[in-house]
Amino acid sequence: MTIHVNYLDNGVGIEIIASGTVTGQEIIEAQKEIYNPDHLNTQKYQIIDRTGCTKYQVYAEEIQIIADMDNEAADENPDIIIAVVASTTLQIGMTRMWQAYLRNDCFITKIFPDRKSADRWIKTYI
Repeated sequence: MTIHVNYLDNGVGIEIIASGTVTGQEIIEAQKEIYNPDHLNTQKYQIIDRTGCTKYQVYAEEIQIIADMDNEAADENPDIIIAVVASTTLQIGMTRMWQAYLRNDCFITKIFPDRKSADRWIKTYI
């Protein structure tokens, strides 16, 4: 799998590192892990870092599924903030599509060109 999930700050934060070729199905499987009831209620932030991703094979239908999972998770814990580090035009475009599928009362999300900027933004919320 090219997606690694790390728990930060005793589970308050979740780091999702994507590297190599990433597929939509891999993202969906990672979502199932991070939205497990054992993790969902303690989460305050997620950092999704795609800087190591060399190929992004995610389709529009999968983006809709991922957003639906986020919308459901927000019903349980609406206070999660998500920083997405995306370095290519394709990744940024797909992230914007995902943001468009999120309900207005869902998580606060923002796209960043680098990890340092994302980390700084996260620290303003926690």
